[in-house]
Amino acid sequence: MHAVIIGGGMGGLFAALALREAEGVFDSIDVYEQTRTPTTAGAGLNISPNGARLCHWLGVDLDGGDPKGPDGVPDGGRAAILEASREILADGSVSRKPIPYNTPEQLSQGGGFHHMHRQDLLMCLHKRVSELGPESGVKCPVRVHMGKRLTKLSQDEHRATAVFEDGTTVTADLVVGADGIGSRVLKETWPGRGQRRWTDVVCYRGLIPRDKVAALRKPDGSPLDHNPIDSYSMDTRRHDTAWVMTYWVRSGELLNVWYGVYTPDSGEFPEDWAGWKPIENADILETTERAFAGDPRKDDILAMGAAMVEPTKWGLYDRDALEDWQEGRICLLGDAAHPMLPTFGQGVNQTLEDGAALSSCFKLHGDDVYSALLHYERVRHYRASRFQFASKFNFKVLEPEDTPERKALLAAADERDFPLFAHEQRAGNDDAWIYAFDARDVGDSLPRKKLGPWDFRDREVIASARREVMRNLWKPQNPSTGDREVTRDELAGHNTFDDCWIVIGGKVYDFSEWKDHHPGGAFVARMYAGRDATAEFSDFHSKAALKHMDNFCVGRLVD
Repeated sequence: MHAVIIGGGMGGLFAALALREAEGVFDSIDVYEQTRTPTTAGAGLNISPNGARLCHWLGVDLDGGDPKGPDGVPDGGRAAILEASREILADGSVSRKPIPYNTPEQLSQGGGFHHMHRQDLLMCLHKRVSELGPESGVKCPVRVHMGKRLTKLSQDEHRATAVFEDGTTVTADLVVGADGIGSRVLKETWPGRGQRRWTDVVCYRGLIPRDKVAALRKPDGSPLDHNPIDSYSMDTRRHDTAWVMTYWVRSGELLNVWYGVYTPDSGEFPEDWAGWKPIENADILETTERAFAGDPRKDDILAMGAAMVEPTKWGLYDRDALEDWQEGRICLLGDAAHPMLPTFGQGVNQTLEDGAALSSCFKLHGDDVYSALLHYERVRHYRASRFQFASKFNFKVLEPEDTPERKALLAAADERDFPLFAHEQRAGNDDAWIYAFDARDVGDSLPRKKLGPWDFRDREVIASARREVMRNLWKPQNPSTGDREVTRDELAGHNTFDDCWIVIGGKVYDFSEWKDHHPGGAFVARMYAGRDATAEFSDFHSKAALKHMDNFCVGRLVD
């Protein structure tokens, strides 16, 4: 079969490499990228163990290469293998935790945390793909076509057809949309779906060369309280409405600096904004003065903001979960399917997991494209959507206190529902479900439906916890009757945290009181008040939970 991948970024190139591993299924794979030269948005990222092992599987060299070599050339990934994560707190204390996955044994098996420049990851993927091109003589070669902007996509029972801006037309047995949050594949296949949502957060990014980090000084000329040059670590400084993260990339030659600032009234970024905006360092300094006013960590942050080279700024958008990622011979992958905020450090890793799972599904189903794509969606939807959902609430201003019911469930599962670099202790502390996961394991038969939380946990433990929670679930004194008709205008009048109606499956539910007892946490009211949450709800809830929701059903949405 012939596979076409739309999008030649990290997800598209990785998917091309992964599909080759479904031996005997594909004869050729073509990747079409709209830019004319390889480029990425942003600066740093981290490949966590669940993604690093998949790169190792495909022969992608994350660590090799010349750390002092030029930008934008095919090379090894030049990753930094950090020693620890640190939280630098407002009282001057420092919480330091070694990164447990960066042991010699884990690294020798392809695991560990690899902190990288985005461009370096892209170029080491290009390097690996170039080794498997038509000139190599390998079976199932990969071709990359630059400067190809998709304009139209259609399909029938036998093939899918892609048309590009320059007039090129190609047909394929499979089309994979790996073309990011503004996916053209999504727009062509599911018109009107997947509208971007403003997150109320503006972020800033930049890099500081190592020699400049060593020379950093506060505005008054004194040394920094906590200079990153003294610690080969990932550092965070945050409070409820602002977050600064720094970590080394390119084997310690560059320091990546990221700011996220809650800015609910920002009108700076239009709805169709699609990239990073170059700015002056003065913009960062002004923001730091405002966001960290009165905070003793401010002067260290100001020093780093002044030293950032070619800083950029971006208004953070995301999307709510899509109900479907596949239709016929077309599927979505990575940010095209489930864009997520950077706060969990899983965006690129979930993209890599998508590619690995897609490969396994074709290895199992062969040329049965329909079964392979349905299988892919059913095994990936819940896990990726969980990270997409959780990443929204790592800004503390958006996250209310956990409900007692949620704490009970997390404690029973002993699950850590926050990333390794966040040090607070919550109900669960086992992060193996995040970092020890192998996305290549998709089972040996097509699942009957999308997998849910119970399919990724110890069923007996979770069943016991759920029984206990369900036995004590709160009910209103006067349950709703659910016999009303609700218009969208009326729904729009209940769109706040304290007055919260949510649409699920065409029905409207009043979460205003229920949110404070919801086993999934009260934060759903932050994100979905006055809106549709069908895709998220269906992944996370049982039939018993749906029946309990009858107590809060206002009625049917009629328009």
